[in-house]
Amino acid sequence: MELRKNEDEPIYDDKVNEVLRLLTEGIDRENIAKRMGYTNYKSLDMYVRRKNFHWDSEKQNYVPIAIRYDNSTIQESVSTSKASQVISLFTKEGADAKAIAKRLGFSDHRELASYMLGRGYKWNAEKKNYVKILGKIEESVADSKKDLQIAESLKNSDDSIIEYVQNANNTNVEQVELQQFVPLLIMLQKNKDKLLDLIIPQTDSGTIPRYALPGVFVTKSVHMVSPLDMMVRDFSREKNVSQRDIFAAALIEFFRKYGYEREVEQMLGDK
Repeated sequence: MELRKNEDEPIYDDKVNEVLRLLTEGIDRENIAKRMGYTNYKSLDMYVRRKNFHWDSEKQNYVPIAIRYDNSTIQESVSTSKASQVISLFTKEGADAKAIAKRLGFSDHRELASYMLGRGYKWNAEKKNYVKILGKIEESVADSKKDLQIAESLKNSDDSIIEYVQNANNTNVEQVELQQFVPLLIMLQKNKDKLLDLIIPQTDSGTIPRYALPGVFVTKSVHMVSPLDMMVRDFSREKNVSQRDIFAAALIEFFRKYGYEREVEQMLGDK
């Protein structure tokens, strides 16, 4: 008999994996039950529940019962799919707020900041990313407006390159001349678009690559953490692209980046 550390730990046997796969492909429980020899979906439902899963009506799939208890924590860390995309893009080194705003459909970085503030996030200059607001919202609004004023001042500076540095009390702002870096910054500015394409992944709809790959389809079950699964589902729904195409594009990009470029090109050339 298999011993499990947690009684609520999900059991991924062959039948459960098959049910999860078919549901992901859009087949309803009644048809899945018939395929597997059950009289109706309720008998199938009882089996899956005994394996520590419960039915999620929003996702239209079974999820581990532990997720039901941790759902509030998940919602606290990632309030919306677009907010999670913003935070993810800012984790990239050298991420540019204006470019991220444009790629996610905002008119400018100020609209992006307002969106994030409305969902309970504020800009953290030290982490160079948005973080969950703790404390009074009014204070956070004032801080965010100050950040926007700083960004606007940077935007309007043309003759000299200046860096805004907050003092220890975070109340005053002083300008530090960075003239020695002007040649380097000019070069970076001229190549801004190329650098952004390298640093920030494309998220515009319509640019998602789709591949007609050779070979037959196979089923492959992969375990992943629930926030990543939620992100895949949200992206699939919002961008109207199948999860199969998402994983195919992601894997091809991964193999190209980490040493399998020749193998990928050979596979694509065999179509």
